[in-house]
Amino acid sequence: MASSAAAEADPGERDREQQQHEDRRRLASSLTARYSDWVLEALDELPGSFLLTDPALAGHPIVYASRGLAALTGYARREVLGRNARVFQGAATDRAAVAGVREAVRAQRAHQVAILNYRRDGSPHWVLLHLAPVFHARDGRLLHFLAVQVPIDAAAKRRAAPCRGATGAVLTACREEARVDEDFPCASHAGKVFVDMDKRGLESEEPRVATESEKEKAISTANSIVSALNRYSKLTGLVVSGKRCDSVCIPALSSSLNLSLGRIKQSFVLTHSCLPDMPIIYASDAFVSLTGFSREEILGCNCRVLNGPHTSLEVLEEACTVDLLSYRKDGSSFHDLLHVSPIRDASGKVAFHIWVHLDMGAKHDFNGLTPEVWQLGAVGAVRVAVRGLSASGSLLRPSQ
Repeated sequence: MASSAAAEADPGERDREQQQHEDRRRLASSLTARYSDWVLEALDELPGSFLLTDPALAGHPIVYASRGLAALTGYARREVLGRNARVFQGAATDRAAVAGVREAVRAQRAHQVAILNYRRDGSPHWVLLHLAPVFHARDGRLLHFLAVQVPIDAAAKRRAAPCRGATGAVLTACREEARVDEDFPCASHAGKVFVDMDKRGLESEEPRVATESEKEKAISTANSIVSALNRYSKLTGLVVSGKRCDSVCIPALSSSLNLSLGRIKQSFVLTHSCLPDMPIIYASDAFVSLTGFSREEILGCNCRVLNGPHTSLEVLEEACTVDLLSYRKDGSSFHDLLHVSPIRDASGKVAFHIWVHLDMGAKHDFNGLTPEVWQLGAVGAVRVAVRGLSASGSLLRPSQ
């Protein structure tokens, strides 16, 4: 009887395992959907300590970690996937260095800096961090950030090592606290990109200076990784590059706006109101799951891509909230409660239109709200993000 009871899994545990499985699938598809299923095996064969992050996902999580990174930091791959890259920072990490990394991410440009990181056991070590963006070669969209870590030789510009004893115990305790006991805490880290989380006011060490050979090694490693991504991306028809294409047809949203939109759970897309045919320039994770279209397939298209033989087009011309028969990529239809609304920037000008899709044939938890009010929650969240960021001019990527 005891064994029978044990065999019955706790419903909460089953839900947690199912969510973890979905998180792993989502993180893996960040790479496989863009570079083919073979890219993970190819990256595993490359030397060096490096990781890839996806700025389009909430929390800017790590979606790949190399074997060399595990050897250097002591973190197993499963311990860092889905987490923000600040997991390697600690109490004495120089905030000025972190601010430089954060600004490079925001500006979507390459950056190189010596920084004090922490291993899994709490011990500090100096690395040369080389950060490089990976762009869609055709339209210039930012796809991933590549971060290469090269250990800095202790003999080069040796500085005062952090004291041991009581202070060392404090630093180790800080690292333990920073390693939040979650398998995939992307949502809790949303809105922060490579940001130091320790605010205890401890002074950071004066940084070491990397040698020219260490700098060259970091660049060489980054180039070989981008080359591999480029090679495998051609298998999916998506060619990537370490440099942004100058001729961009579809404007790319800034990393800050991508992060804000990534926290919204509803199924929606944003269309650019001022471009011909109002192309889709952002698609949420829930929209991708609902329709079966990947982001690469949907961006740049008009929302009519969901129309089919029995879609009533007249209702779209007369209402903001309509019942529509829409179609997924595989041709199957779904009862779509569609809400369309303009999104204005801080100056009051219509910047985008949001299209919130809701499959009325599926089970949903609206937390006591009506479906219409639940959809308006997504509209309100997007409006807040757009107006807040448009005031600082960061709606589109810096080069726009």
